[in-house]
Amino acid sequence: MKAIFSLLLAGIIALPGIAQVNTTNNRLGFDISTFPQNNTSYTYDSCMHAGGTLGITQVGIFQNWTAIETAPNTYNFTILDIADFYYPLSNMPVDLTITPIHTNNLEVPSDLSSTPFNSPVMISRFKKLLDSVRAHTPNLVLSSLVIGSEHDVYMGSNTALWNEYKVFYDSVTAHAKTLWPGLKVATELTFNGLTTYNTQAQLLNTNSDYIGVSHYPLNTDFTVKPPANIANDLATIVGLYPTKPICFYQFGYPSSATCNSSENMQKDFITETFTAWDTYSSNIRMIDFTWLHDLSPADVAYYGTYYGITNAAFLEFLRSLGFRQWNGNGSNKPAWNELGCQAMQRGFNTGNWNCPLTTIEEEAIANASFFPNPAQGKILFNDHTSIKNIQLFNALGEQVLNGNYTSEMDISAFKPGMYLLMIEGVKTQKLIIE
Repeated sequence: MKAIFSLLLAGIIALPGIAQVNTTNNRLGFDISTFPQNNTSYTYDSCMHAGGTLGITQVGIFQNWTAIETAPNTYNFTILDIADFYYPLSNMPVDLTITPIHTNNLEVPSDLSSTPFNSPVMISRFKKLLDSVRAHTPNLVLSSLVIGSEHDVYMGSNTALWNEYKVFYDSVTAHAKTLWPGLKVATELTFNGLTTYNTQAQLLNTNSDYIGVSHYPLNTDFTVKPPANIANDLATIVGLYPTKPICFYQFGYPSSATCNSSENMQKDFITETFTAWDTYSSNIRMIDFTWLHDLSPADVAYYGTYYGITNAAFLEFLRSLGFRQWNGNGSNKPAWNELGCQAMQRGFNTGNWNCPLTTIEEEAIANASFFPNPAQGKILFNDHTSIKNIQLFNALGEQVLNGNYTSEMDISAFKPGMYLLMIEGVKTQKLIIE
């Protein structure tokens, strides 16, 4: 079990034509959530650092409209003011979500609660909100602006409401692009909404730059679907939107047994996700994984009340989405290391992850060879792979060398005789030094 980043890269280079997620064409996001119960060293900075070890390329900021406009024409820009200072320090772009509708809740100011979305009054107020957001974030780089989150749950089969929201969305999108030149705009619908209400969703997304998706592979009773199903899910979304970049702004898998899941299934979900993402790397621009830590009991209770759902499996779904435990000082789940490894294998990080060998790596090691044999002075490795770790043992079984090599190895210091050369702790070959 070794982290062999350079070997993987060589394997990819040696196999041209294989589609794979990469840092040039794809983006990796990660939701920063609450901190472990008793670990006071886990501040927001610590959580951002954890995201940095994954190699995240952007982060999300989520604000209900009512969290900014707390009363009619009364605003609170504290979060956005902090963001405008904090994220530019690390050159971190932001996906900013502002929700007139959040899942099954209307999030407009109280004086607009009965106002249709296609009303000039509603549209004008949201444009005014965007004007103020822009004024408070002159330094913030937006990777996208997302208007609405999972609002298909609220709109359901009400075609008139979908049409009203489209008028609103198209108008405020055009206005946003005058405020942020070159801005990419999306509206985030659930996977089920995009598929169940395909006609309405296609119409709504006519002027979207990105197709925004929220996806948690669950059955209707909030138990999980098998991790391997994710390949079909990604294929479905790509089939619906083959010509527009797709961004998963929420993407996760619970680990709770109440949801018929486990920590190992959550890990397998990450593995399956990256395998499928490789297939559709040219279509799926970004996946933002949800989220760093499990939720605390207080947070679970809050969201249960907010969504109005008390189903035990739903609450456990919310609680156990994290890649780290919340209880105690917090601890990594297997999915955390798997996410780091999968991201590393695609060039997002160079961290020290405990990664199993990939198929490409196993093939590269299997094909590795050196010459000449017998040898004097040095040996050369073939040009089909890049060896990272080499160990050399003498005839007594004593290790006489342990190092990293990419093309050749100096053996001039060793006495003539029979040696055993081990590649990446896996493959062994006899070497005669003359």
